Amino acid sequence: MLHGQQKQFFTIFSISNINGTDSNGVFMGKAIEFLKSTRSAEVAMMLGFPATGILFAFTDIRQLFSLKVIIFTLATFALSSAIYAFNAWAGYSEDVENERLSDLKNKKRVFIYSLILFIILFIVLYALIDILLVALSLISFFIWMVYSFPKKGFKYKPLLGTMIHFAGQVIHFQMGLAVLMKPDINSILISFYFALLFSAGHLNHELIDYEADRKMGINTGAVHFGKKNWEIVSSVLFSISTLYILVISTLKVVDFFYCLPFVAGGIIHIAHRLFLYKNDLSQKRFISERKFYRFVYFAAGIIFIILKELAILN
Repeated sequence: MLHGQQKQFFTIFSISNINGTDSNGVFMGKAIEFLKSTRSAEVAMMLGFPATGILFAFTDIRQLFSLKVIIFTLATFALSSAIYAFNAWAGYSEDVENERLSDLKNKKRVFIYSLILFIILFIVLYALIDILLVALSLISFFIWMVYSFPKKGFKYKPLLGTMIHFAGQVIHFQMGLAVLMKPDINSILISFYFALLFSAGHLNHELIDYEADRKMGINTGAVHFGKKNWEIVSSVLFSISTLYILVISTLKVVDFFYCLPFVAGGIIHIAHRLFLYKNDLSQKRFISERKFYRFVYFAAGIIFIILKELAILN
């Protein structure tokens, strides 16, 4: 017997054969709804940190389009999808009350199916590259399970959730770097910068979901310490990340020339935060700021690639 969603799919398919263009719109609508429910946009954003590891490792821009990198990208998308599927399943009863995550409603069974599929997929794909990546991916998945575990996970503990985000991104950076070179102490020190950025972004995420989390009794840092205090902590952490990469580049852990885009991006973000959002603690503000700093650091990454390739060519 077909399950509900399978029946729904075949019903849509049959109608599309009969009604043509109109039903195509219905099918596209359902496809978009599914992508929203799997939070594909957020999953894609998670690719940034492993990809950054690759960017620090490449010595020829053609390596960025190699088969190994393509397989790694697909595997990492599957890993991130598995993490989000478990997170969505574990927090289902809370997320459906969050207006921002309303598309997750009635999708709990989908999360289980997709979780199993994506776990198999990322293990197989990483194994095609290096067994080290399989080990690191399983460690990554485990710590995110610790973060999301229903009622007991670190997401319910102030500060511990942020520590998970820091550790997770250190691992993800090393995974990306390991595709093209062997990780070492310098790569770990560099990864701390991106882990600090991600952790600060996590604090901003908690501020976005403050009202929904408080309503559901989820004791995040923002709920426990208050929005104003947590906004200050987030600002400090973003500032520390910029200071940190400036220091390690000065100490020759990484080339100062390559780091200039990230230093400039950090300064622009901090200035933007101080001058535009002063005394604004609304959800709209934190969402707006997230869009801004994602763009700024993405642009910094593109400039970094250009500078590094120019240096290699010269």
